[in-house]
Amino acid sequence: MKSMMKILSRYVLSAAGIALILLIVNFSLLAVWIIQAGKNEQCVYNTAQLANSLTESRGVYTLSKSAESEIEKQYQWAMLLDDTGQVIWSKNLPGDVPLKYTAADIASFTRWYFNDYPVYVWRHSDGLFVLGSERGSRWKQNIEMPTEVMENTLVLVPALLILNGLAAILLALLFGIRLFRSLKPLAKGIEEMAEKRPVDLSTRGLLGDLAAGINKTSARLVQQEAALNQRDNARATWIAGVSHDIRTPLSLVMGYASQLEDDPELPLAKREQASIIRRQSERIKTLVSNLNLASKLEYDMQPIRQNSVVLATLLRDVATEFLNSMLDDHYTVDLRIGEDAQNVVITGDEELLRRAVSNLIANSIRHNSNGCAIKLTLEKGLGSCSLSVSDNGAGFPQAILENLNHAQYFAGMQNHGLGLTIVRQIIKTHGGTTELHNLPEGGCEVIICLPTNATDVNGQDFSATWISSQL
Repeated sequence: MKSMMKILSRYVLSAAGIALILLIVNFSLLAVWIIQAGKNEQCVYNTAQLANSLTESRGVYTLSKSAESEIEKQYQWAMLLDDTGQVIWSKNLPGDVPLKYTAADIASFTRWYFNDYPVYVWRHSDGLFVLGSERGSRWKQNIEMPTEVMENTLVLVPALLILNGLAAILLALLFGIRLFRSLKPLAKGIEEMAEKRPVDLSTRGLLGDLAAGINKTSARLVQQEAALNQRDNARATWIAGVSHDIRTPLSLVMGYASQLEDDPELPLAKREQASIIRRQSERIKTLVSNLNLASKLEYDMQPIRQNSVVLATLLRDVATEFLNSMLDDHYTVDLRIGEDAQNVVITGDEELLRRAVSNLIANSIRHNSNGCAIKLTLEKGLGSCSLSVSDNGAGFPQAILENLNHAQYFAGMQNHGLGLTIVRQIIKTHGGTTELHNLPEGGCEVIICLPTNATDVNGQDFSATWISSQL
């Protein structure tokens, strides 16, 4: 809805800006027109100049060359009347212009026309100087206006401009509201599509074609969503079924293999073979369990038990379990916990978090058969904590590393993939992030960032402590 209001405001402002520009343009054109109209005064000035250019010597009138050129350029003819109305000098005088005029004739053409010739007059020392233009070349009318109207013009013109601007803004607002009402269902439909809900908009009106396109897209998205859900449900059901069906025969195989491994009557080679069968069966059981857990986490089918978990204690327990499980001497587990991270508490499922850390340690052991040094580090940050598990072994192959950092669904499950996929899903479920990379000096590192609680295990408020230390 905020975007719709933004569209409406921009539409109104744009329309108001256009109206303002039009007012400025119109005002400019009016000013130009007034300037052009004012050239008539310039004509009067030229008439005076031309009249003064006509001189008399011994009864003969002479016009200067520049004045003659000006008459040829701007006018058509000229004449000089004496006080009796007689033409005593002329220039290019048309044949239908008389040579004698009465006072009434002179009064009639002094300001406007004579025989449809626009004329201009000026007082000469020897009479009346008259300039004539071609017929139809000029428009001359008398405009009279009350003084009160002229005095109020400076108030009326700005008022009219303001009223025009307000009217333009009002019209723009009305059209904008109409557009807003047309776009509002479309915007709501797009929001419904984003929430994966079906949309059925009316296809009538100006935006009917757009509404029809949204309806078509929504129907296609609903179909695709249904197909994806059906596929995902089938996949999850299949994985759960396989996990359940394989558990019973696998338990029998492991039980018999364990009995054969402990049977003293069997030769040592046979007991070693039984031990291999047991270990590989346990590995298959772990893989099936991981696959089932990954499927549940992927589709939010795994219930998350939210409890307060002290990460330092959890890491110590996991490291102790591995050290007490007769770990080969080629492997070492080093645990380093920062002083401020001893009491870090997060909210989450302790068993899942324990599974994630165990998977990381087991991954380092499994993929470094010649041994490696495993290091667990826990550091506290502002509102979060950083848990890293690193080793100095072979590291991740580059192709697998890219898959792990950009995996979608069980990408690269072979080798490193499934166990680390579960780690990433567990951490994501807890609102954290996972970063995997190889170390320059050899080996690899997995960095987990998790949000922490506001208080530690002793009830001390971390955020308050940090704020007071900053002050």
